[in-house]
Amino acid sequence: MQPLVTVVIPAYNAQATLAETLRSLLAQSLTDWRAVVIDDGSTDSTPMIAADFAWRDQRITHVRQENQGLAGARNRGLDCAEGRFVHFLDSDDWLTPLGLELLVQASEWSGRGAACGSWTLHGADGRPLGVTMTPPDQVVGLEHLLDGNALAPHSHLVRREHLGSMRFDPSTPGVEDYQMWMSLAATGVKWSAVDEAVACYRIRPGSMSKYPGRMLESACRVLRRQHPGEGYAAAARTTALFYATMAALTDRTPDFASARGLLRGALSQPAAFTASELGEAGYWSLVFGFGFAPARFPTTAPQWLPRLSAWWRSVAGASKVDEAVEALALQAVSAEAVAGAMLDRVHEGSPVVLAGAMGRNGRAVSRVARSRGVAVDLRDDRLPRSGLERLIDASSTVLVAPLADEAILEKLPRGVRVVRWSEVRAKMAGALLEGLRGSSETRAIGA
Repeated sequence: MQPLVTVVIPAYNAQATLAETLRSLLAQSLTDWRAVVIDDGSTDSTPMIAADFAWRDQRITHVRQENQGLAGARNRGLDCAEGRFVHFLDSDDWLTPLGLELLVQASEWSGRGAACGSWTLHGADGRPLGVTMTPPDQVVGLEHLLDGNALAPHSHLVRREHLGSMRFDPSTPGVEDYQMWMSLAATGVKWSAVDEAVACYRIRPGSMSKYPGRMLESACRVLRRQHPGEGYAAAARTTALFYATMAALTDRTPDFASARGLLRGALSQPAAFTASELGEAGYWSLVFGFGFAPARFPTTAPQWLPRLSAWWRSVAGASKVDEAVEALALQAVSAEAVAGAMLDRVHEGSPVVLAGAMGRNGRAVSRVARSRGVAVDLRDDRLPRSGLERLIDASSTVLVAPLADEAILEKLPRGVRVVRWSEVRAKMAGALLEGLRGSSETRAIGA
């Protein structure tokens, strides 16, 4: 009998993490799966670990091959896949216990045959970084992926028939997964979103930042295939700034010549980057490139802030540096932290109304409220009969989730207690900013 889900696990010299990955599969609430571990020419004890798990559980198959790279290993796994769904799980990541069950349910209930969930970021030692990546919308499609890779391999699953004869492209090293998701989306595949965390992603400091030029080249190749005209230029701008910033943090060439070369190679004309763009690129470079936990930015700033500030001066001028630091601080305040702080302001016994419940911020508040056992009345124009025109009790606390909240505030009855995401986030970012600006040491990354 074929399994409901085939889990494809490429593994190369993964002796330090493969057992944890496989144990997360064995702990799944959904048990109707089969895992194919593709050992891609490992020279460590990866083959023995995979063989041992395969001997202990017949749902796990171990396949050996000469080294063909990540794309080649995943493609071999696809060739072995059976059943209704395919899920991709890298050998240094792991699933939450309900991960597969939540994804299968969302895929089936929506009828879309594909689903994606939230995923948490962890350091090389497995400790959480305090960052949760959430789907950009309730339904994720090509328009979202054109803005960036919103799907980690293990954060989603898709019906095998949607994949058909599609395979990962070895000519896009580092972003093979992004190329595949874009190709799927271009055929009309849409992923139903699951707000709960379904997977955990391990960041190995330096693994991405070692080859930013190669990864930028691959990412631009993927974007060119799908973006029409001016759309490519906008996407390439964001992508190029991210990889160039990551390169700049370890660039020792005069005046960041190497990192600036990445920008020139990807952009057709000079770009006047805004402080917001600089701060966002800096934030994601620190998290994904080097595994810095945002909550610890004030204490780790001596390692990276001097170099990052110098990079910002190099590409945008000294006048943008302070604003870019402020933008980075805003990015570093997690959605879960803001949601928790908002709920902390609710008076005991007060009814709670959540305005803007279907947006990314609103979903974060709803998720944290569920974890605390707090009942929340969801209001959003996208929900039937749940807009702000419904009566709101004068004793209620209204949590306003969208950043652009003026239109919502105008609809609220006078005197009602209001807690705004924008104000709470700004206050928390201000506290983090003080810590960053108070940093006096100047030891930089790679010094």
